[in-house]
Amino acid sequence: MNRKKPDEEGRYQQILNRLAHIEHKVDSIDETNAFALRADAKRHFEEVKKIFRNSSRRAQVYLAADGSRGVQEIAQHLGMKTPNVSPELKTLKAEGLLEIIDATGRRDIWAKKSIDRTLRISKYLCDEYGLRSDGRLDPGAKKKKKKKKQK
Repeated sequence: MNRKKPDEEGRYQQILNRLAHIEHKVDSIDETNAFALRADAKRHFEEVKKIFRNSSRRAQVYLAADGSRGVQEIAQHLGMKTPNVSPELKTLKAEGLLEIIDATGRRDIWAKKSIDRTLRISKYLCDEYGLRSDGRLDPGAKKKKKKKKQK
């Protein structure tokens, strides 16, 4: 039988306690950042609008990146071609909205960053483009009409 020495068990417990403490600190930092972002949400949301402009495809790809799909799965899910999805994912990553959370072989799994919850980006895109939360068109939703500027 291979039993751990009491000292060894104590060290493992110390490591686990330290990891739990670090995790708590990271969560605290995330919450502080979310609070700061919400305080100036209007300004940040203008940037979000610029990122998506009038690109319903970009909005669909963003919504479909749910943490369980790779590029091909997103394309298949949305009925798009992979070469149309890949550049959108790269743009959204460069803009700081998406990240790769897992890379198994040649399959990168894409997910939204926590800023999505903070600024409620997904909800905005669903309302703005008449989409469901998975990126597919919502036949029951009414797409917002753009207001024309009066001269």
